[in-house]
Amino acid sequence: MTDLISPDFTFSQSNLQTFDYCRRRFYLRYVKKLIWPAQLVSDQQYIQDREAGVRFHRLVHQHFLGFEASLLRKIADGDPDIRVATWFETFLASPMATLQGKLEPEALFTTKIAGHPLSAKVDLLQIDGENISIYDWKTSRHLPKLSTLQKQTQSKVYPLVISRALNLGQPGYETARLRMIYWEANFPGQTIEIPSYQNDWKKYQLEIAASIELILSLRREEFVATPDEKKCAWCEYRSYCQREKIAVDSKDIEMTDLLEGLTKIPAEAFDSWG
Repeated sequence: MTDLISPDFTFSQSNLQTFDYCRRRFYLRYVKKLIWPAQLVSDQQYIQDREAGVRFHRLVHQHFLGFEASLLRKIADGDPDIRVATWFETFLASPMATLQGKLEPEALFTTKIAGHPLSAKVDLLQIDGENISIYDWKTSRHLPKLSTLQKQTQSKVYPLVISRALNLGQPGYETARLRMIYWEANFPGQTIEIPSYQNDWKKYQLEIAASIELILSLRREEFVATPDEKKCAWCEYRSYCQREKIAVDSKDIEMTDLLEGLTKIPAEAFDSWG
């Protein structure tokens, strides 16, 4: 073990996915805590998409806090991006808006893995009898594939943390059913569900613990940059590595294999997606 990572450092789906994407990016962002010296993209469309997604998430959160729909509609209608009102109306017209049971919006849960805190902040946790669902609201331009989402760190960290927080699989909770549900505002009729069970949580725990232990074991020089330089086009730290000096156009990214890779790029810049 090295002393690069603080003993109280909290791991999350975001920083673990960052490490998986590029070890150097993890080091610069979470160990060195450097500022972002480069634009993520060369055009404003991505920034607009991200900010509109954040505002949509805020409206949905307020809905579950009990704010009047008429008030929230006014806020959505006054949003500078007309998509926000459309997304919110789509949400209100969907079964998502009338979920039953115990609902916990924007809930933060933490457990310990490999001696370090592991946290998960979920858009909505629903506990309806033995059915437990983790909802994640998305505003993607393209519908992600199930296989892509299954590989995401988020789809492993969230069920693991929730299963431990709720003692699922323990006596009295053996029959509880847990599922991760991705709901896309642009594709409301194509909800993606990923169920998980006790064997899955054990597998996730082993995988995540191994990642954490690897991170803790690395020396400074072992946080190497990804060998796949295509990924650098989306990295705001690329200038530190003398790669991809010019920010990529988001339209160009959508025409490449990095389309699915977009959902693999973690860190705060992408938290509006997940």
